[in-house]
Amino acid sequence: MSDAVRFGSTDAAPRFDEEERLLGRIAGMLNLPVAVFRRGHAASSPDKGPTASECATMLAAFTRIRDPDARRECLAMVEGRAEA
Repeated sequence: MSDAVRFGSTDAAPRFDEEERLLGRIAGMLNLPVAVFRRGHAASSPDKGPTASECATMLAAFTRIRDPDARRECLAMVEGRAEA
């Protein structure tokens, strides 16, 4: 089954491909296999930081923010919380 059929639209295939490339780049930067971002992958323990699922959810939400100013505000908020 093709990605386009799976998503029910031929327009979804290019977006899926772009998301896969982005996920691959992020995984590469973190020196992790892409599989850790997939649903059903074993989660890390909470005392070791965020789970792969939490990271993937955060990244998915961030990619839906279209306003550049809103993205900057989001990053500033996350960075601020990381320092706390």
